[in-house]
Amino acid sequence: MIFVSSENCECHITKGVSGRGGRVHRYLGVVGKMHDGPQAYIVEMLDPQSVIEPHFHDVDQFQIFVEGSGTFGKKKVQAVTAQYADAYTPYGPIVADETLSYFTLRLAASGAFFPMPGSRDKMPGPPGRNAMARFDVAAGDDRARTTALSPPTDDGMRLDGLYIPPQAKAQGITNDGGGQYYLVCAGALIHDGATMPRLSLAYVAAGEPPPTFTAGPEGAAVLMAQFPRPTQRPGSDPAALARREAAHSAPFKDHAD
Repeated sequence: MIFVSSENCECHITKGVSGRGGRVHRYLGVVGKMHDGPQAYIVEMLDPQSVIEPHFHDVDQFQIFVEGSGTFGKKKVQAVTAQYADAYTPYGPIVADETLSYFTLRLAASGAFFPMPGSRDKMPGPPGRNAMARFDVAAGDDRARTTALSPPTDDGMRLDGLYIPPQAKAQGITNDGGGQYYLVCAGALIHDGATMPRLSLAYVAAGEPPPTFTAGPEGAAVLMAQFPRPTQRPGSDPAALARREAAHSAPFKDHAD
């Protein structure tokens, strides 16, 4: 398991959100470049009515909205809203109200930003899943419990919320998919004696045992996002993705996708 504190992630400025200002906080991997291994970062859309045009990527991904509000396609999004898209599945536009911030979580780096509708010929088949779920971080009580936020699928994709009371221990979810991310959405976790505050992130690779978490003095609400198992579906197998070449270079756009 890899744990990254929100206090230790790297931050830089980008002009990738419709040419307007924004910030990117890098947690795992490199933003806007091809590489092996997982990729995780936060995009901050800082200007009112900033827009990210409809597009798709060549990898499966989750996006977790954690600050501000806006629209995702025709749906309203706010903290904490989670969205999953299969590789080569278009989504968007993403429009900020005043500001909007969200995580992008992947098992492998995106190879390109494919704007729509102009990239329809780059899709290897019909669009796949595009699912959304809401996590109520205030729904915890004095019990450690897990609640399903989306129905489990045949290939293991799922979203779950974990509520952990103050200073209590709780075990994560058995990883029967392609890999997992755990995001601290409220409160804090204690890891190796260090406090992991809100927006800290843990990555659990496929085959690793479920982690055990200890909540801080205020408890913790943790979102678990599990990727589907690799199949023949394009974009689902990180080993195959490691052998591809970038379709084109779009570093600024991928900073804000």
